[in-house]
Amino acid sequence: MKVDDDRWHEVFERDKGHCRYCGCDLLATFEHYYFAEIDHLLPPSTPDRDGLDNLVLAFRACNGRLSRAHSLGHTTFESRKSYLQQEHLSAGTRKMYEHYLNRRLQDWV
Repeated sequence: MKVDDDRWHEVFERDKGHCRYCGCDLLATFEHYYFAEIDHLLPPSTPDRDGLDNLVLAFRACNGRLSRAHSLGHTTFESRKSYLQQEHLSAGTRKMYEHYLNRRLQDWV
């Protein structure tokens, strides 16, 4: 769910342009900024859902990985950050990343 533009910029400034989960500088490239997202900590049924206490600036990859977090009971910033740091969530992706890095180093042979 999207917040209005004024609130989006308020959260961006409060979090100083960095993902609160991974620390990614969302001003590092225009693409990082363009795809920056706001994460709602509590589910849609929560009153005052767009209150600052319920919003976190997030790198798109972090926010996407949190799609199941509400259903698993992760409704605080600390809980959601801990959930993202679980190694099993990215083990398969890390393996393929390393595979492609090696392929590129070998000139994609």
